[in-house]
Amino acid sequence: MKVSKEVKVATLAIIAGAILYLGIRFLKGAEVFSNNNAYYVVYESVDGLTASNPVLINGLPVGYVDKIDLLQQRGHKLLVTLKIDENIIVGNSAVAVLTTSDLLGSKAIILNVGDIRQPLNEGDTLIAEKEVGIAELVQAKTLPIVDQLDSTITSLNFILSAFARDTSSITNALDNVEGITLEAESLLSENRRGLGTIITNLSILSETLTDDQQGVAPLMAKLNALADSLNQLELQATVQKIDQTMSNLQAITQKIQEKEGTLGKLVNDDSLYVNLNQTVADLDSLLVDLKENPKRYVRFSIFGGKD
Repeated sequence: MKVSKEVKVATLAIIAGAILYLGIRFLKGAEVFSNNNAYYVVYESVDGLTASNPVLINGLPVGYVDKIDLLQQRGHKLLVTLKIDENIIVGNSAVAVLTTSDLLGSKAIILNVGDIRQPLNEGDTLIAEKEVGIAELVQAKTLPIVDQLDSTITSLNFILSAFARDTSSITNALDNVEGITLEAESLLSENRRGLGTIITNLSILSETLTDDQQGVAPLMAKLNALADSLNQLELQATVQKIDQTMSNLQAITQKIQEKEGTLGKLVNDDSLYVNLNQTVADLDSLLVDLKENPKRYVRFSIFGGKD
């Protein structure tokens, strides 16, 4: 049986179309001979997400973005259709996180399957979240720096403009600096010999101070020795005085105990105390009687009469 050229061309076209279709699906990230379930996510914005971007679970591709539709009736939100492997169980609390997958800004969706004990049905809507990407973090960090640089440049421009408007002040300042420099050079030239002498004297003084025989160290050692000697002399004299005082006190105490002297007899014998009390009592009685009966003791006459 002879096949015509038309049939051959048609068959080749069909095969080419099938290969093209399968190749396109493969490039989109879809498995050619596997079945996928469709799920939906609604985002405020997709930030560059396109069809064929991957859907990942812990970094493993389990699906892809099939298409993105604009919902004009819902405030221009974006409906993203996800095709996920039918073997993946998606729970009713599943979250589709839109994130940046690399430094070049490629987008991907990270799928948190949630509680798989209560799975979703195909065609249900997932919870949408967006992760702050690297670009957003860099922008958040660099914007304050850029603002500060802008403010600094503005201030610098203002200063330069002020200097440009009043060049006379800059000229005067430079002239003053130049004059001060010339005066300093002249002063150094005139006193170069004196400065050299001062530096030489300072060098000699420094060497003298650091000398082991005549420097500060031997002097400090002598002062320390003198201070130690004075401390020892003062301590010895103080100890001798304390020792002498204790000896005198001991002798006095011994005499008191041995009933020597008035104080010893008074401490050890109470007869003197008793006699003294009796004498004081008698004297008190005498004074009372003298006050009550003065005529008994004192008699006198104005005209020289006899007693």
